[in-house]
Amino acid sequence: MNYYKAIIQYDGTDRIGFQWQEGMPTIQGDLNLALEQILQAKVTTRSASRTDKGVHAFGQVVKISTEDPSPLDPARLNAALPSHIRCLAISPCAGDFIPSVDQTSKEYRYLFTNTPGVSGQDQRYIAQTPYPLNIDHMQTCIDMLRGRNDFRNFWSIGGISNTTIRDILECDLALIDPRELFQDTLFTAGQITSCWQFRIVGKGFLKHMVRHLVGALWMVGNGRLTVEDFSGLLHGEQKEQRPWKKADPRGLYLLKVSYE
Repeated sequence: MNYYKAIIQYDGTDRIGFQWQEGMPTIQGDLNLALEQILQAKVTTRSASRTDKGVHAFGQVVKISTEDPSPLDPARLNAALPSHIRCLAISPCAGDFIPSVDQTSKEYRYLFTNTPGVSGQDQRYIAQTPYPLNIDHMQTCIDMLRGRNDFRNFWSIGGISNTTIRDILECDLALIDPRELFQDTLFTAGQITSCWQFRIVGKGFLKHMVRHLVGALWMVGNGRLTVEDFSGLLHGEQKEQRPWKKADPRGLYLLKVSYE
């Protein structure tokens, strides 16, 4: 058996997520089909993250297992992949490598603007909230996220997890030019030259956790939640209902997965 570690970039807008589902358009389904076209043996793939419907990736890590001994390289794979997926790198890996288990951290970016009149192309890759935002209040809440916390109020219940406690290594909110981030990628910023970027790095994440956090931060920014309310949700008991909706998936990117 031959094993490869591949770095995959993709636009998830028109897919229901990474994970294969029978009869449904998925990133893994597209990837497997391309691999089956160029390899003359059974192929299996396993990812570091099962990104959700509409979520994108700058650097998803995928383990490819196949009995075909022929060399596999990015150019060969990209020739078979659809335009919304790009292979950035491929290297041999150990047979016992498990992308989702062996990782030491994942980094996500969430891009959004509250500027009215964003074009349709921009809406494909940058989310929009229609309200004025108090960034100072949002920054105060973001500072609370660093370290070990129980995110029981910031995930979609029903996800598979033994614990809702997670370690956040880094997180911040900054104003960026998305054209610089998107340079030489599948993504475009259209006419937007400035947007907000919520960056978060952690050892692991719960189902929809980043989108729940962004939704709650938007409510803090527009005054419908206070900083004290947010602190209570982060450090208090589990609430039966959350006053926010999950943020739009189009603004979320798996930036990279790190390994020792």
